[in-house]
Amino acid sequence: MNREKGIETVTLMVRRDCRGVHGTRGEALCPACAALLGYARQRRDGCPHGEIDSRE
Repeated sequence: MNREKGIETVTLMVRRDCRGVHGTRGEALCPACAALLGYARQRRDGCPHGEIDSRE
């Protein structure tokens, strides 16, 4: 899975959860969910393994 597709998936999941749990609308995130998404991006950017082929 390429890095961008992976972060898109995580972003959609966090937005959906934030809407359901915290009542946000549209693409807005509460501060806690925005921090979670920032952490996920930071971990992705720092991953030493690079691209991972999901067909393995």
